[in-house]
Amino acid sequence: MKKVEQYCGPMRFAHRGMVQNAPENTLGAFEAAIDAGCEGIELDLRISSDGQPIVAHDGNFTRMSLGHPNSTNGILANMTADEICAVELPFANHLLDPELPAHSENELMAILPERLWGQEVDYEIALQKDPRMTHLMTFADFDKWFATRPEDVTIEIEVKAPGLAKPLLDIIDVSPNKTRYIVFSGVPSYNEEFQSYIRAQGKPEGLRMGANLRFMNDATLKAIKEWDLFEIGLNAEHFTQEDVLWLKDQGVAVLSNLGDYPGWWEKLCAMDVLGFKTNYVEAFTKWWLENHK
Repeated sequence: MKKVEQYCGPMRFAHRGMVQNAPENTLGAFEAAIDAGCEGIELDLRISSDGQPIVAHDGNFTRMSLGHPNSTNGILANMTADEICAVELPFANHLLDPELPAHSENELMAILPERLWGQEVDYEIALQKDPRMTHLMTFADFDKWFATRPEDVTIEIEVKAPGLAKPLLDIIDVSPNKTRYIVFSGVPSYNEEFQSYIRAQGKPEGLRMGANLRFMNDATLKAIKEWDLFEIGLNAEHFTQEDVLWLKDQGVAVLSNLGDYPGWWEKLCAMDVLGFKTNYVEAFTKWWLENHK
């Protein structure tokens, strides 16, 4: 899909990249998101045994390597970065269909096909049809690649493990991309780790901080008042126009967490949100163009 010049809706953050084109959190998925004209990409970070930030969602390889003849349950935190990046990850049965599923409001993101459809999956046959393999990467390698990509793309970095504040911010501090990153987590203790670190050490100039708070309640209101926040993530259908306007008065933008179904897209586009995470960039863009002529 070529970039749609006339699109002017909320920022589209490809959730873990364009998973219709390549396995999640891999270079191919990120390349496809940029080629599709996404304004943003969301990726996840873990940490290796030698202290390197790794672009990955899961703490182990069980799901991502399933179907490979040498599939592994290896735990990323127990492996070096070189060992992690050497593991082959199959394309076969690890891609989403471009079309919205019948019940997309259930958000069945990138889980196994037999769980989706209640059927056995023959990976041997699938691998014969699609033998392609890919690999995870370090964040340092991602950062080098991203420096060569268009400057109008924003990256949301979701922290999925403790101990990442110093190694991640050390990389970002010398990165030419620092103003294009938003660092956040959905785990309160990981958010506090980063907030405490930047209070004590400062943060790279131009870096933006976020937090996936999910709901507006007393705990999240406290965080909004105390933390350095550019944006917060809120779950689809769990915030209102009034919430968005109140947060805007506090200097905080809103990103919707997923919500890949037309009923939510319609509500989302009526609110002044920064953007939203989506597993279905092309389906949303098609819907938007059809409904905003």
